[in-house]
Amino acid sequence: MSALALVMEEPTVIAAPCAVEASVTSELVVRMESLLRGRIGEGRFEQWFDRKVSWGLAGGTLRLAATNEFAAAWIRNKFLPILLQTAREIIGEQVAVVVECSREAGGKTLVNLTGCDPCVRRIEPMALPQTPPRAVHAPMAQLNAKYALEDFIVGAGNQLAYQAAVRVAEHPGADYNPLFIHGMCGLGKTHLLQGICRRFNQMNPHGKWRYLTGEQFTNEFLEALRGGKMEDFRRRLRRVDLLVIDDVHFFGGKKATQEEFLHTFNQVDSQGRQIVLASDCAPREIMTLAESLASRFVSGMVARIDPPDVPTRLEILRRRALRMGWQPGEAVLMRIANSDAASVRELEGLLLQVMAGGQLRYGSALTGAEVSEEIRRRTQVMLPVAPERILDEVASMFGIAKASLLGQSRQRLAAGARSIAMHLMRRHANMSFPEIGRAFGHRNHSTVIAACNRVEAQIASGNLIAWKAADGDRRESVAAVVQRLVAQLRQPAAGSRSY
Repeated sequence: MSALALVMEEPTVIAAPCAVEASVTSELVVRMESLLRGRIGEGRFEQWFDRKVSWGLAGGTLRLAATNEFAAAWIRNKFLPILLQTAREIIGEQVAVVVECSREAGGKTLVNLTGCDPCVRRIEPMALPQTPPRAVHAPMAQLNAKYALEDFIVGAGNQLAYQAAVRVAEHPGADYNPLFIHGMCGLGKTHLLQGICRRFNQMNPHGKWRYLTGEQFTNEFLEALRGGKMEDFRRRLRRVDLLVIDDVHFFGGKKATQEEFLHTFNQVDSQGRQIVLASDCAPREIMTLAESLASRFVSGMVARIDPPDVPTRLEILRRRALRMGWQPGEAVLMRIANSDAASVRELEGLLLQVMAGGQLRYGSALTGAEVSEEIRRRTQVMLPVAPERILDEVASMFGIAKASLLGQSRQRLAAGARSIAMHLMRRHANMSFPEIGRAFGHRNHSTVIAACNRVEAQIASGNLIAWKAADGDRRESVAAVVQRLVAQLRQPAAGSRSY
């Protein structure tokens, strides 16, 4: 008989010398075991669960006791969402799941699951209720089912933000409060924020939390103001254990909204409750944001997400292709990974366009040359950029004078920035090599070719470039720098943001 067993509390029974529990060893256990094995695989089930954990159900909480702290932490990090989903499907939506090591559980009422305790009274297998499960409460309905922390692909550009997200989800209010995550569109900020909400809800099913965008906060505030329901509005937002606001840059220029959010922030923070915020830019780069808010936004942990490097982009593409049932070779994925797609969203979109469009066009698996042609076709939709604009953006990125880019300086940063500018002109200004050479002080076209080839090789190999920026020393991959510059070039020229 399987070691996996489940015990249900009988609240109406008065315990004698030891607690009397009802051991359910039939349908309930079989379904739990079957679903878990199917969802995580036979190998992982046997490695982490089979004969290695104890299970108990009491007071609406499913408790799992692992043999040591490492196993408990691993199961929490890797399997908690699956455990919760399985338990809710079988037991009900209101069940909570707690994973701990057996020493932590020593002072709690955990039942013996082997069936050998003489104080445990067995009952006949009971039928599960046939009523449909209760609907998930409204906050959960807001979350995208794809956005879970365990599905977030971690790389050098987002590791700090991911680790901070896991920490605040599992230990809200303890360390990083507020947590402010920023980065350009499409890099995973919303994924992390919704993943925080999902993990918090899994670990604290009775906790109160709200996830809102900056626009939703503003709309609800104005609606409450017009309808005379400000007390209800404030009660909903100020009595939560976790407040998550996405796209807070939307508050820029909205004085009344900023003032209301300042009071909300102060109230939640004063109670030691967790606040998580996200924006397309750093707190002090949000235009017309009150200093009182900006100073609070930087008072905790500020984590920037950078564009993914090539290894991370490859893993993103592998996972996406697997979900779509495609099996492109590594060479194909590498060509897409080395494209100028500036964000995760663009990268996944390019994969979809290239694979679907290429198969329709060529009718079979794509060769490397065909993939390159599809990438060229798909990325040509970007209108040519003025070379002067490219020079301005590159000079702004590296904090150097435009004259240094156009001059003869062989200083490493100037030479590296100059090569990147040439690469961008070739890709995004539709300029020939001789035209680029003339733009850079009548350089020979072979010099331009060598510079462009050098940048492409640096992108493929993950080379780094270092420089001093206004906010401190920077060290990023050439690929990440190029991707950020491309993203900036795709925006209107006016009001270019600082880096």
